[in-house]
Amino acid sequence: EMVQFGRLDLSEPGLSSAFDVRGREIEAMLHRLQEVNDQMSRQASTATGSAASTMHVLQRHREILHDFMQEFAKTKSNLKSADERQQLLSSVREDIIEHRSAARSANDTLLRERNAIHGSDRAINDVLGQAEAARSNLNAQRAVFHSVRSRLGLLSDVAPKINSLIGSIGRRKRRDKMILGVVVGCCTSLMLLYSMS
Repeated sequence: EMVQFGRLDLSEPGLSSAFDVRGREIEAMLHRLQEVNDQMSRQASTATGSAASTMHVLQRHREILHDFMQEFAKTKSNLKSADERQQLLSSVREDIIEHRSAARSANDTLLRERNAIHGSDRAINDVLGQAEAARSNLNAQRAVFHSVRSRLGLLSDVAPKINSLIGSIGRRKRRDKMILGVVVGCCTSLMLLYSMS
């Protein structure tokens, strides 16, 4: 959703409402994710077991949520700036048209046109620079998401192995205790037999 949100072209008619709708949808999703994190925190505080790994996972989820919120705010700000620049460009175009009709002499008209073109060119360069920055931010965000996904995959692969290792250690401990108990019992029996004879 955030990638599609970042790709919105607000210069097309009717997309301003899509911008608002998508923004509200993403805000609602982020709010739901915040609630899920809060529920997980409450569950983890009442649950028993491996608290360190649970707290690590919870902390990672909080960091991911924080990253999502920051990226959303940055993307939303960039899109609003692009929209404002688009509105500025349209007002510059309207000013150019108005000046053309109001101009009395050919020299004044040409001078105003040249200034408007230079202003539009600077504004377009600014918008293109911001679009490039937004694109690089989205690429960086994609890399972060890919990294998070691979780390979560690694974590899910490691968790069963750790559980089986802990189980093996527990079985070995029980076996060692049984062997030790049998050896102590045999030694005690032999001592009793020796002392009775």
